[in-house]
Amino acid sequence: YERRRSMKKQLLACILAASMMAGTLAGCGGSAQEPGTTAAQDKSRESAAADGQDKKNQKDGNGDITLTLWHIENDAKRLEVVKRCIERFEASHPNVKVEQVPMENDPYKTKLTTAMAAGEEPDIFISWGGGWLQSFVEEGKVLDIDQNVREISDIYHESALSLFEIDEKYWAVPFRAGAAPVYYNTKIYEELGLKVPETVDELEANCQVLKDNGIIPFALGNSSQWPGALTFIWLSLREGGSQTFLDAFNRTGNATFEDESFIKAGQRIQDWVKKGYYPEGANGINYDTGGSRMLFYSGQAAHIVQTNSFVANCKSEQPDFYENNLGLFNYPVIEGGKGKADEILGGGNGYSIAASCEHPQEAMELVKALTDQEYAQDMSDTAGILTGIKGVDIKDSKLQQMEDLLVNASYMQNFYDQFLPTELGNLHKQTTYDLFGLTTTPEQAAADMEAQAQKDLAK
Repeated sequence: YERRRSMKKQLLACILAASMMAGTLAGCGGSAQEPGTTAAQDKSRESAAADGQDKKNQKDGNGDITLTLWHIENDAKRLEVVKRCIERFEASHPNVKVEQVPMENDPYKTKLTTAMAAGEEPDIFISWGGGWLQSFVEEGKVLDIDQNVREISDIYHESALSLFEIDEKYWAVPFRAGAAPVYYNTKIYEELGLKVPETVDELEANCQVLKDNGIIPFALGNSSQWPGALTFIWLSLREGGSQTFLDAFNRTGNATFEDESFIKAGQRIQDWVKKGYYPEGANGINYDTGGSRMLFYSGQAAHIVQTNSFVANCKSEQPDFYENNLGLFNYPVIEGGKGKADEILGGGNGYSIAASCEHPQEAMELVKALTDQEYAQDMSDTAGILTGIKGVDIKDSKLQQMEDLLVNASYMQNFYDQFLPTELGNLHKQTTYDLFGLTTTPEQAAADMEAQAQKDLAK
């Protein structure tokens, strides 16, 4: 009996030694498989098992930690940067494995909402701030990381951080932030002798010249509804100024979503549709799969109004066009409007941690790594993306223009569908989609928004 017992001990020692050696080799080789546990981790695991704690580690049968990360960095270059960042993190945290799941924008929103409702949310997830994130906060689904964020807040631009502030607390750390300008084809402008417009009247004059020369003024793929909404927000911001929207949202005084600035924005959109400033059947073209981008790259269309991520798309998909044809300008002001040139439309993404995360300390360390200056520099150099993080040496003149818009802005209006509560934000996209499709009137769209606002924003 004693001999068999001794042999078992020797066998167990050999197995443990082999496991530790395999883990060490895997870590040195940069393998994607989970690294082996150390003796200290084994001891910790055994103690946890004895106390009936750390259920996830017991289930996995090892002392390693797995963190799940959902994001929308599916562009090849952005994904490359994220992977490098995760590799750096895993190298400095050998007991942590990161399982990342990149997705497209709209499917991600649906999947995360479903997962939250089912209690199957990832440890770390991205959001756009505003009402979409606030709904999860109110449901108790988001970990309070306000103190952690404040400890590192000095490395982020305030305009980026502010996107994720709810009830005077920060609920996410920004990893992308920027304006949504007008991108244009510089060669077309040169060939036709056009100048960058400073007013919407000048922009319209340019559009007419373009149309007369057989060029579509604006590329638009609006099947997912949000691309067209960018133009509506810009026009309403230039008509009414930032305070008009904020007053309507906060239900201040008599302000409503039937303000003339919202109606005028709808009227101008429909006027441009009727003039042929957009491609035929724009509501059926998909931006996410590249439909409207191809119109722009091919020279069939001269402008596209898009978020800051368009820079990365263009750099990845059409590097020659990016270098030789791409220009950008701030959305022109409307003469007589209340909006100012330094009030811009923009937004960003931030990483939040789920309240259900079993390893919040490690999750916060990963979030810091995914939003630090090394990540930001890599994202700028590789993918042409601004992060809202200070101290980045921007080498690209186009990116510097984008950075200047962000830094010099007196106000950055977040996208309505992210700022507003979910139902109201979705209605905003639907009514704008209907405006482009000429299936509603500007007055009716505004009335529909106000009716929903009275339900969703009631004090």
